[in-house]
Amino acid sequence: MTTDNITYREKGRAVLLTAMMVLSVVAMSAAFVGGAAAVNERYDNPDSPVVSEDTLFQGEDDFVLEGGDFENTPSLEGVSGNAEGELLDLQTSIPEDQTPGRYSKGGDSKADYVYVQTARVTDLTVNNLDENGEVISDVDGSSISTDDAGEMEVVVDYNFDKAELLEVVVEDEDGSDITNQVLQDGESDTIDDSGDSVLIDLSDEDAGEYTITAQGSENLDFGDAVKTTTVELTTDDDVGLELSDDSATRGDNVQYTVTGGTDGAYHLVVIEESEFRDNLDKENAKGIFRNVDDTNAVGYEEGEFAWAEVEMDGTTAVGSIETQYLDDSSIDIDVYESYTAGDSRTDQIADIVSGDAESVDDVSLDVETGDITIESPDGTYVVGSEIDVNGTATGSDEVAIFARDNSDWELVAENINVDSDDTFEEEDITLSDTEYEGSDVFSLPGTYRFGVIDQSDADEVRNEAGIDEGNFYTIGTSDFNQGTSTSSSLRVVEGDLTAEFVTINGEIAEDVDGDIDVNGAARGEDEVVIAFVDDRGRTYATTATVDSDDYTFDEEDISLGDLSQGTVSAHVLSDGRDETWGNGDIEDMVNWFDTRSSSLSGEQIRSQLADKTVDESASDDRMVTETFRYTDASTTIESIYPKGHEADGINPVSDDGTIIVEGSTNLQPDDNTITVEALDENDESKEINNTDEWDTDGQWTVEVSTDNLDVGSYTIESDDGETTDRADIEIVDEIDTGGEDPGEGDSDDNSDDNSDDNSDDNSDDNSDDNSDDNSDDNSDENSDENSDENSDENSDEDDSTPGFGVGVALVALLGAALVALRRDN
Repeated sequence: MTTDNITYREKGRAVLLTAMMVLSVVAMSAAFVGGAAAVNERYDNPDSPVVSEDTLFQGEDDFVLEGGDFENTPSLEGVSGNAEGELLDLQTSIPEDQTPGRYSKGGDSKADYVYVQTARVTDLTVNNLDENGEVISDVDGSSISTDDAGEMEVVVDYNFDKAELLEVVVEDEDGSDITNQVLQDGESDTIDDSGDSVLIDLSDEDAGEYTITAQGSENLDFGDAVKTTTVELTTDDDVGLELSDDSATRGDNVQYTVTGGTDGAYHLVVIEESEFRDNLDKENAKGIFRNVDDTNAVGYEEGEFAWAEVEMDGTTAVGSIETQYLDDSSIDIDVYESYTAGDSRTDQIADIVSGDAESVDDVSLDVETGDITIESPDGTYVVGSEIDVNGTATGSDEVAIFARDNSDWELVAENINVDSDDTFEEEDITLSDTEYEGSDVFSLPGTYRFGVIDQSDADEVRNEAGIDEGNFYTIGTSDFNQGTSTSSSLRVVEGDLTAEFVTINGEIAEDVDGDIDVNGAARGEDEVVIAFVDDRGRTYATTATVDSDDYTFDEEDISLGDLSQGTVSAHVLSDGRDETWGNGDIEDMVNWFDTRSSSLSGEQIRSQLADKTVDESASDDRMVTETFRYTDASTTIESIYPKGHEADGINPVSDDGTIIVEGSTNLQPDDNTITVEALDENDESKEINNTDEWDTDGQWTVEVSTDNLDVGSYTIESDDGETTDRADIEIVDEIDTGGEDPGEGDSDDNSDDNSDDNSDDNSDDNSDDNSDDNSDDNSDENSDENSDENSDENSDEDDSTPGFGVGVALVALLGAALVALRRDN
């Protein structure tokens, strides 16, 4: 027991000691930064030895051990992090791949220790300074002009300033080290404290890209201890202008780039007014340059030029030109010398106007006219119809539609947008009725010219004529053809009207359905009037909308209201091309029907209707008329016969067959069902079936099974929910089909008088005397060669015994006798 107690006590002490060691390591790690800050600065005193809590860097080799805490200590052992258990050899330089961490004597966490870290340059900044040494901007990775490069500083942040100096190196485009040449007077190319700087002067250097590198001055010049940046040195002599394309279709956007500039500097890009389209207004002139990318502002100096102010981003600035406002010729574009944000743009524009400013570079852009195609309309237009006008227009932002009869082109529609894929579309436009007078050309039947022109070309003509935007104008044939335009022949025709009222067998059942459907087509119309007149002069009228895509209309469940039973006339009317009923006396056709005198007969109202519309002098109204009977519901049985033996009237059916019941109705199939039952003598239902499918002729068919029907008399009853009808039938054992065996169908059946080899179908080909000779016309079925054979076979068959025959019977008797004898034995 004593031994065990001691063992547990010792284990407890060991656990406690281990925990204290771990906490100690964590606490010392947390105090790393403070401890590191207290070490000796070895570069100030090369003889200063390494002491405990010093930091050594990967690749460092100029440290001293004599006289320090690690004299006569050849190596240390890692005690924290990834370094735990690794050795640090102090007799050579620190390996460049030595694992960072804490290393102590003998791996004892309480013993003297050092830290190993990775040397890093954390930031490298190149600043442009003013004459007072204040930072104007950082230009590392950017550009600066030689005029502004006299005062520059290189600022470096790094973590190894306690171990080694940091060196700044400047190289030109050829890779030559020009550091000493560009250092300002009294400046050193090294830094001894993180965050300090080196002053340089690049104002006397040639334009180009300069590389600036910060790194350790001795051993720490690898990996993260090295950082590099570039500065682009520019002069106004290097400023240039480039285009994304040398040519463009008028209306395209063309990108331009100012190159070789100084970061943050401004330039004006200019296009002279002589390069504009003729009669271009001031607002459109302002839009020649687009305010995009590096563009600060755009504008128009009246009577002089359009301009864009761009700001250099690094050594370049990007902008864009809208070519739709330029002449279709070679266009010159200029870029002018730089100025700073503190300079006045107005003064720069004034210097260009006066000639005091010079272009530093220019380029030419060839602008060509675009191309327009028409896809719709494709040859025919119905007066009054809505259509989609579409096509392609390369190089155009907008297009306009014009019409021509025999003289000038007349405006129909304008400002139709062209999408980015060079297509345009104006949906649901009525060419014969727009806000402009040119649509009148398409309001009368005939053949005309349909034209599409670039809106900018049309605007030139309008501006030259002094006509305000939005007002009607015309374009001469010459001006139309000179612009970006196209045209096609368009045949204008009058509309038409078709209609069909949906009835069942020419009737509508008042007490069941009471409504009616109508559908049709009315090209060139937005709406049609649907009206009904009965013989007593009662009327009902409504309207239906015509689909603008396919000119069709479809109205369902139109109520027939208070119409009387009897013959009803149904009418569909349209007001034609002139959109006027008759001579204009009737403004509202539906109201006209509603206000008819109750003393008029149906025939009188129909006569008045024709006189006021289609029969009116010079009227182009259209009317479709149909008649139907408005009556009671009716369903009748017309025929009953066995399936497969179609016959008129009421016929018997065999008990192993199927009953076919046919009849007629005036009910709508969508909303009604006809049920057919087979009733016995007690009116009990034995079989039942129904249908809800029949065509507009009202003819219906139902099959009734005979599975539950015995031979006898039955009643077949039809019921549509409103009316019933009955017919008596007989169910029999079999049906006399005139000698035809129903079970054999179309097999080679023989008539009673003919041999088995002659089918009923060929009976007509056999002689009336039933001789074995067949006619010549039936040679395919009964050849002359087979006539004797048929005769012999028929003869043998007539003399033979019915059944199995005598031989078979004898064999059967012998077999029976043998069986009997065996049983007795």
